[in-house]
Amino acid sequence: MRRTLIASIALALAATLAAPASAHQPVFLLPTDTTPNAGPLLVDGTVSFAIRASFTKSGQKQAFRAALKEGDILEVQYLIIDKKPEKALKNTKLPQLVITSPLGKKFTMKFTERTKFLEEYSRTMYLYLGRYSAPAEAGIYQFVATSRARAAITIAVGYQEIPGQVLRGPASTPPMAQPTPTPAAVAPTPKPSPTPEPEMTTQAGYTMAKVKENNSAASCWSVINGNVYNLTQWINSHPGGPSVIRGLCGVDGTSTFNGKHRGQSNPTSTLASYLLGPLAK
Repeated sequence: MRRTLIASIALALAATLAAPASAHQPVFLLPTDTTPNAGPLLVDGTVSFAIRASFTKSGQKQAFRAALKEGDILEVQYLIIDKKPEKALKNTKLPQLVITSPLGKKFTMKFTERTKFLEEYSRTMYLYLGRYSAPAEAGIYQFVATSRARAAITIAVGYQEIPGQVLRGPASTPPMAQPTPTPAAVAPTPKPSPTPEPEMTTQAGYTMAKVKENNSAASCWSVINGNVYNLTQWINSHPGGPSVIRGLCGVDGTSTFNGKHRGQSNPTSTLASYLLGPLAK
């Protein structure tokens, strides 16, 4: 979804907010994204993304990461939908967002406003609760949201209105964050590599057998154009209805997706936010 998520506020608010309009691509956090390393990585934290976190009870955690370079600006906004239960919750009951910098500095997002904002693509009214902007440290920022009641939030990160890349899995480290290898004085004795698990390896990708195992609304994986996607969170968000996505669960959905959405930027951008990795050859 490439249409505006962080945009110019309604005309009545224009006198108080002068921030330029920007579009945010959606990324839905999964129940398994309980730590930054387990969650998705925004390869470029200056690219605009809308991170959606949903909680069913107090004490749950969802997390993600974003990579930034020296000279970049870290921009973060905290939003909720302008409806119950979120809008009825006191600030002390909304999920707490803690941001940790590459050097270990922690910052808790402060709620300083309740400014209405109409997201034009879905015609959904949101409320800004807090905003943060500061020069970035070089490296990986960690974001951890901890629930204090049943609620859903949106964490907007970045400001560039361009397509961005999201990585998932144990190999999700951007090239800029990888350490430079130090030559060894003595070459180590080669050791045989362990046999990779048959269902997936970071080199080969996800197997079709693994995709077929995730063939229900509770865990819906699909293959589209040679890549594997976890569409579980898209089932109830799909504008065309949940049954269309359920039909893609556990199968190669390339022909179905391309038949309906080939050449359309919004569905393709939304699909990219659910990427797990390549299909094993």
